[in-house]
Amino acid sequence: MKVRKIAAAMAAVSMLATFSAMNVFAADSVTVSADKVEAAAGSEFTMAVKLSGVPAAGISGAEFELTYDASALTITGATAGDIVNTSASAQEGFDGVTVFDADYSVAGTVTVTYGVALDDTAYWVTKDGTFLTLTGKVNDGVADGTYDVAIKGISRETYEGSGTPNTEIYIGNMASDGTITNYSVTASAGAVVVGSEPNTEPEGTTLMGDADLSGSVDILDVITVNKAILGKENLEGQGLINGDINKDGKPDASDALNIMKAIVGLLTL
Repeated sequence: MKVRKIAAAMAAVSMLATFSAMNVFAADSVTVSADKVEAAAGSEFTMAVKLSGVPAAGISGAEFELTYDASALTITGATAGDIVNTSASAQEGFDGVTVFDADYSVAGTVTVTYGVALDDTAYWVTKDGTFLTLTGKVNDGVADGTYDVAIKGISRETYEGSGTPNTEIYIGNMASDGTITNYSVTASAGAVVVGSEPNTEPEGTTLMGDADLSGSVDILDVITVNKAILGKENLEGQGLINGDINKDGKPDASDALNIMKAIVGLLTL
């Protein structure tokens, strides 16, 4: 991993994780999610990583990791989103530092760290929106499919020397009195879809006799079938499946009669 210049403010982020036993765990929940985007093999893509449910108290520190299949994808850029006030870096009083860092130097991983030591919440994240924008490319020759971009806790020890692997995503703030608040975090993975994504949506619900797709079987279904027989209405798709009682692939008088019998209780479809 490259050597990064990170502001003294990053100490706030470290404390979110290291001293978790001493932290206040707020009931507020923040969701971090990545978009699902489409791109062809050999082409570029842009993916937004967003925060939603940002509490009114705001966020001054965050850390998490994005992981992806490096054999399929290459990340070429990672920049702060529009809800991150990067001018906070200049206010920290340290030369050449940044409050936001996204390291993508290790293939398959993007490590995101954000921390502001300023008490002024105007420099914090205080609204929903794009926290990070990834740019990348689908590698040449990649097969069609869906390639997930997962969001999880940074791969490291919970604290130095603990010997316990970290699994948590930390998003919270540190108040002027030193009180640290961790929010509950829900992560929703993104994906890059290469080629056509398989259609997993059901075509419709089969209810025999429901030719007009109203959700019930009644006299209007008989009328629908009769109109189709006379060529006044095109019965197709799920409507045809439901209305074709005798299963001969077309609407006819037998179908209309059987639906009528079902309505008056003489036939169970």
